[in-house]
Amino acid sequence: MTFFEAIVSGIVQGVTEFFPVSSSGHLVILHRLIGLKEPQIVFDIFLHLGTLAAIFVVFRKDIIAMFTTNKKVGVFVLLGTVTTVVFVLLFNNRIEAAFNSAGMVGAMLILTGAWLIVGSFFKVSAKGLSGPKSILIGLAQGIATIPGISRSGATISSGLFLGLEPDQAVRFSFLLSIPAIIGAFLFKLKDIAAVSFSANHVAGFITSCIIGILALKLLLRIVYRKKLHFFGIYCVAAGILALLFL
Repeated sequence: MTFFEAIVSGIVQGVTEFFPVSSSGHLVILHRLIGLKEPQIVFDIFLHLGTLAAIFVVFRKDIIAMFTTNKKVGVFVLLGTVTTVVFVLLFNNRIEAAFNSAGMVGAMLILTGAWLIVGSFFKVSAKGLSGPKSILIGLAQGIATIPGISRSGATISSGLFLGLEPDQAVRFSFLLSIPAIIGAFLFKLKDIAAVSFSANHVAGFITSCIIGILALKLLLRIVYRKKLHFFGIYCVAAGILALLFL
């Protein structure tokens, strides 16, 4: 991977981690297009750490409140996180194998699109966050570890579908992502220890962080205006193209 390709990967990660179009799926497609046949798992972790830093910047007040004035949300995040961990532990080998399949990514992008459209127009529960809802959203986050399924799209759409207000769905989605990203980093720490760090890792981290902050602020506006379904249409189209040409 060249320095330029690392920058491009950081831009793609920064945009697609927060826009509900699957960062992992787009990275798989991007790496396939530029000729990288092996999964770039360690480099991708640095990209995710960059977007994690973006979440801390944008949601710093919510993170502090979760440990001080709004501890109930912290409990809900814990419930959702435990659900995610259980799912990943049960299906981790199959999830990693999916990173080698562009066809799988295409199919899961189509599924993401359908998920976004349904979540945008249908609700099945009363308003407000609860323990059972946090568990279901945590399950959605676990399913979203499959490349091609958007983590933000799956969790935000599930939250909206379960009756959360747009503001609440977005904030809970990204608070829930914090332990997931940290957990993935710790899980892959043994792989990182065996890698020689380069300027590419730093460039990817910084780029994904800066672009991620901008993308996250834009996503907040889009969700508040109830335009999330447009991303669903994009995902369906991108999935079909991936199936046809990759």
